[in-house]
Amino acid sequence: MLRVIPALAALLTVSILPLCAQPVLNPASILNASGYQNQLAPDTVFVIFGSGLGPAAIATASAPNYPTSVGGTSVAFTPAGGGTAIPAKMVYSLAGQIAGLLPSSIAPGTYAVTVTYNSQTSNPQNVTVVPRSFGIATVNSAGTGAAQATIGNVNAGISLARLTSGSLNYQGLNWTLQPAQPGDTLVLWGTGGGADPLNDTGGTSGDQTAAGNFMVNVGGAEIVPLYAGASSGYPGLWQINFTLPLNIPPNCFAYVQVTAGGQAGNAVSIPIASPGQSSCSNPQLSPAILSKLDAGGNIVEAQFSVTIATSGNTFPTASVAFEGVGGNVAQFSAAEWESNFSGPVVGQCVITHPANPDFYLDAGPSFTFSGPGVAAGTIVPIIALPNGPDYQYNPPTNSLVPGGTYTMTSPGGKQVNPFSATVTLPSSFTVTNWTALTLVDRTQPLTVNWTGSGFDQVLIYIQAAPVALSCTVPESLGTYTIPTAALAYLPATGSGQISVQALVAADNLVGTALTPGLVAGGQADFGGLAPDLATIQVVTIK
Repeated sequence: MLRVIPALAALLTVSILPLCAQPVLNPASILNASGYQNQLAPDTVFVIFGSGLGPAAIATASAPNYPTSVGGTSVAFTPAGGGTAIPAKMVYSLAGQIAGLLPSSIAPGTYAVTVTYNSQTSNPQNVTVVPRSFGIATVNSAGTGAAQATIGNVNAGISLARLTSGSLNYQGLNWTLQPAQPGDTLVLWGTGGGADPLNDTGGTSGDQTAAGNFMVNVGGAEIVPLYAGASSGYPGLWQINFTLPLNIPPNCFAYVQVTAGGQAGNAVSIPIASPGQSSCSNPQLSPAILSKLDAGGNIVEAQFSVTIATSGNTFPTASVAFEGVGGNVAQFSAAEWESNFSGPVVGQCVITHPANPDFYLDAGPSFTFSGPGVAAGTIVPIIALPNGPDYQYNPPTNSLVPGGTYTMTSPGGKQVNPFSATVTLPSSFTVTNWTALTLVDRTQPLTVNWTGSGFDQVLIYIQAAPVALSCTVPESLGTYTIPTAALAYLPATGSGQISVQALVAADNLVGTALTPGLVAGGQADFGGLAPDLATIQVVTIK
């Protein structure tokens, strides 16, 4: 179970950046090499990004006895309050990025970090060292999205947890690819588990689960690891072995996070399938899209809505806070797209850290919009954003009609082919206890009550950056109480925003209503024109 797979040493390798001349550290650029968090622990492999940090061609050192200089590059950690500089051991050096190993002897505290290359030393940048800060290695080598996890009881551990099944020959090993299943023993790989002097030169002190109070959170379930410790032969490489509960629900993007010494690391996802299934299953995810996500491909989503949002609780007499049609065709990396769906699950709620797309695609110079209360030939113009075109139209007289049918049409643009979509707004929607929803006390359950017609789902959405809590429940319930276990994930920021939306499931689930063709070939992976009645207001969170 504790055998190290040689190919996994490459998990701590990251992408190569361009050559620059002088040793300059990018802002906040000293990071855990696997989780990319900015707090380091002793016995951690770290990366630093910048320019002029090393030679044009990568220079590498060999494990397990890493030197303090490689390719003319060295890194020093000097206590911020003064004292003797502590040299890091060097893993590799390159002009745009370097990697090193923080020795286990370093004490927690704040350090001024400098990089010296060919006798030129950078300005210092401070970093915090804590006892433990474990970062999970991920498929994209950037600490986000799917974990680079192995399944210990499949193919003698020569396996990778993936959405789809298959095999991969890599470095002379025939890897099995498949999703995890309830009862499987998974292994998370990464760095930052804490000080282990033996591991500085490739040894291991063995299991640190109890000493470090290690805990694995999988979709909200807390699991004590079977083993949490350094891996023999690879300084800085740690592994966390744990068994999935037999009753854990299937989830293609099950949230996973490791806490060690009270310090939570990066949040990632793992695919969990039902017993006996060889691939992850989701009615909105075709096999082609699952394969694309496994390969780290980009995801294109058409995200549009026709919305009437009030600051009260009744349509159409309440004060209208916003109404109109709008949206965009967005391109996400696989990890960015998954972040909008992967998080702890509590009841009907999921807690996420939504990510913005890389950019928006050109879907036309403008759209047309028609329906009750909208003048013939109404134009939906482009709103120019830094990362591409967004499309928005807001009627000047708040004239959209609940129950009305609306059509949005695009003539096509440089990147998206012509498309059209039609939706019908819900007929009525009332949040009957709206005035009681101005305060979110994270220690008390929060109940939302509603009535209405013409919709089949209700979305309760609370946002307090960077966290979003969303609970999607059947309309027929008429009420839903958000558990305190879900509310506890919200930061006590003092201010946030709550919205309660009446949704038509057939038009709001990804991939069901609008997947326009792309000029470059193929079509959008997901999309919809969502018809929403919503109530929205600022809320106090305590």
